[in-house]
Amino acid sequence: MDNPETRLIVYGSLAPGESNHFLLTGLNGEWHRCQIRGYLGYYRGFKSYRYDPEGTEYPAWLLVSPELPRIIPALDDFEGEEYKRIVIPAQIGDRLVMAQVYEGKYSD
Repeated sequence: MDNPETRLIVYGSLAPGESNHFLLTGLNGEWHRCQIRGYLGYYRGFKSYRYDPEGTEYPAWLLVSPELPRIIPALDDFEGEEYKRIVIPAQIGDRLVMAQVYEGKYSD
């Protein structure tokens, strides 16, 4: 449960195969499928997630990289004011880890 600064959950355009994944491709690390709880909707045409421990379970990707802290300021700038980086639990198989995720404004 330690080192959430080296973990990032992605669920939208930063995920593998999506349009903005290039922002993460140069990092050494490992990708894992995970599950997160909350609400997933859209804001200005992009996926937007809101954390809620009692919410619906959604599949997402978890990047684990010791290089992540170096690029977080650039990711914060990229995500902008509409997305806030928070730490939440993510389920990987039978293991629970704490990781960062960008929580955004939300509309159905």
